[in-house]
Amino acid sequence: MKDCLKRSNGMDGKMTFVDSFALLSCRIISTFFKRQNLLCASASNFHMDNKDEAKSNMEIVNIPPIISTYRQALHTFDEKFKSDISTNLNKLKRMMDNLKADDLGFDQNLNNPSAWKRPNKAPCTYIEVFQNSLVNMSIFVLKPGFKMPLHDHPHMHGLLKVISGAVRIRSFTEYPLKEVASTIDFAARAKHEAARIAQGIHKRRRLFAEVSQDNICQANSETCVLTPTISNYHEIEALNMPAAFFDILSPPYDTLIQDVGPRRCRYYYVANEISTNVVELQETNVPECFYCDQAPYLGPMLI
Repeated sequence: MKDCLKRSNGMDGKMTFVDSFALLSCRIISTFFKRQNLLCASASNFHMDNKDEAKSNMEIVNIPPIISTYRQALHTFDEKFKSDISTNLNKLKRMMDNLKADDLGFDQNLNNPSAWKRPNKAPCTYIEVFQNSLVNMSIFVLKPGFKMPLHDHPHMHGLLKVISGAVRIRSFTEYPLKEVASTIDFAARAKHEAARIAQGIHKRRRLFAEVSQDNICQANSETCVLTPTISNYHEIEALNMPAAFFDILSPPYDTLIQDVGPRRCRYYYVANEISTNVVELQETNVPECFYCDQAPYLGPMLI
């Protein structure tokens, strides 16, 4: 029996050449299949990663334009980023340049001239899109031929994009104006004016202003921009059809200026034309012809 075992193990208890070769072959084949499995798993993971990346890119592409605009507006006017206001404002303007009426869920029934002939219909419809203490986003719709009265935007930035119809926009810049002025100067002037109004001092303002814009704007026109000192006064007139524009203001009207009071909108008329592009503006009461009804915002939820 022992002799038989010795013979089967190579007579001396060691593996024969044939046995060693067979064992080595098994190990090589086993290693090959393991590597194949690893390669398949890696390929599968790579495929899944590509699908996830494509899905992520698709989600970015599919963000509604008004949501991207809303997020950029919050970023642009955030106090933390005020040092980059010029860059961010330009980016916001470019985004608004591409906005369409459908992006805002605009009710095309408001484009029907007959809708504005109903008894007691206000000459202007206001649609609030979003508002907080930092930003107001809204849509104004004007009846054919109606002019939104000349008004100001005290120490505010604003962007206006026509989304339907056509309007004539005439804007004014207080004159004379230094091109370079510090933020402190702006704040001091705004506080002075707000304090005067908050204290009930109703000596009407009278100022010289330069015509900074007098253009017809349509849905394919660029966004109009106003700043605390440039084109801060304007009037907007619908032409022969209803017209709508999307508006972003920061800070909103009626927000508080610290230690002063609420930021009020004031109205003006051209009291005197000094030259072809310089006029004298006189503050006045809110024109009785200007009042609004309201309609709901029907666009994407802003998140």
